[in-house]
Amino acid sequence: MKNINKAGCFALAITFSPFGASGAQAQEASAERGEKLANFHCARCHVMPGRSNMGIGSTPSFKIMVKSEAADWRDKFEAFYSLAPHPAFVTIKELRTERSGPAIAAPIVLSFREIDDLIAYVDKLAIEHRKP
Repeated sequence: MKNINKAGCFALAITFSPFGASGAQAQEASAERGEKLANFHCARCHVMPGRSNMGIGSTPSFKIMVKSEAADWRDKFEAFYSLAPHPAFVTIKELRTERSGPAIAAPIVLSFREIDDLIAYVDKLAIEHRKP
């Protein structure tokens, strides 16, 4: 399982997403759960929109990341748990991943559903903060 393609697993989880019949309501509920998760976990290091948290050093704010002009800004959010420094403290339940290296922060354990919720929140931020 160590060589599993994490981004591929995430894409599989998105494919079976619950956003069907009542899509807009489900998406909004998911974004609300994602915002709570982001404020609980991500705000330890990242500045969050609407909060007065300071963040850590050069860690980018969520607002800056969603406003990025890089073509892969959303891909980076979708696979954040595999991008440095996150593998040192983030574990995905369904992947049974092991943290890489010494933990530099308190461990975070997320499910694919919680990742979906975080992405729904990020999509909502993108609508609010990106230029059309």
